[in-house]
Amino acid sequence: MKMKYRILPAGAADGMVPFHLIFIDKKDVDDAGLTYLEACQKVADEYKDTCGAVDIIDLNAVTVSSDGIMGDAAVVAFASIDHGKINKDFGFINVSEIPYYQGIVKDEPHMTQWNSKYYAGKRLYRGPSTEDRGYRNVHNENMTMTGRIANNNTGSEMMNLVEMSEILVPCFGMNQIMRDGDLLIGTAGAEVSVGIGMVVRENRGRIFQWSYGAGKTAHDSGEYAKTVKSDFPAVAAPKSVHAEYTLRALECGLVPGQELGCSPVVLSIAKAGGFPIALDKIEDRAWIELESVGIRRADLEKPSTPMSREEIIAKADEILPGLPTAKLYKSSEVVEIREIEF
Repeated sequence: MKMKYRILPAGAADGMVPFHLIFIDKKDVDDAGLTYLEACQKVADEYKDTCGAVDIIDLNAVTVSSDGIMGDAAVVAFASIDHGKINKDFGFINVSEIPYYQGIVKDEPHMTQWNSKYYAGKRLYRGPSTEDRGYRNVHNENMTMTGRIANNNTGSEMMNLVEMSEILVPCFGMNQIMRDGDLLIGTAGAEVSVGIGMVVRENRGRIFQWSYGAGKTAHDSGEYAKTVKSDFPAVAAPKSVHAEYTLRALECGLVPGQELGCSPVVLSIAKAGGFPIALDKIEDRAWIELESVGIRRADLEKPSTPMSREEIIAKADEILPGLPTAKLYKSSEVVEIREIEF
């Protein structure tokens, strides 16, 4: 039997990738007749002299970014590997499907997107369930740990705890990796650092449980928020791709600060397109963080001529803040496709 996987090896993207980042298509796991844990261990067996993070991705499913934007592809299991090992207690987590129910839009208004033409009928995965976690306590950041490696926020923020290195792989970046799309890789920047904390309220969120919500800040750290993740490398989708997914949410009638998180990216796209923003529902603590990166209420309130959908996507590099020094790579330049025989 064989199983294919994708890897951004340590040192890829002109040295931006600090350790191995490994991604496996759920279909390849199923075709190999393996469980998710067995697939992760097969990968670990290939790397007995080093460490890395492993995500298993369902390309036919959907997930949700921390600020409430739905996107294609979802993590269904993730692991930390170090010298061929996966810690038996903390090294692996399965992520169970979240079933659709009639009241989900009432409970979580941003999930209106799930009924749209883009995502209707697709499986949803966000964070692990209580059963997935087993005896591990509930904590804000769903993570696995083996040796030096922590795979955090349901497989989107990976760390080497000894070397104190870290890399962000947002869900839109993962989708690009799995579909051989272009990748924007570089230092995250202050705007991304702030945006990570502008979360929506969800049951079984990828990062948080039922806490915080649109218009609030999970970081709640004033001007310091812009420094929390600003220096870390990030593997992201091109800004035009990110804009497309955000526009889909805004076109559903979802309002930043009310149903969507008030991240700099969401606010900037909403302003450019003339979409409503619930300015009065964004809390003072969130405004402090936003204003520290140049997102000011007075600017959002100024009259402006709305741009079309096509204009926003074409000018996404100018509109979307963050990743100030990032470089655009073809997937083939940074992602290797490897195969395991067993």
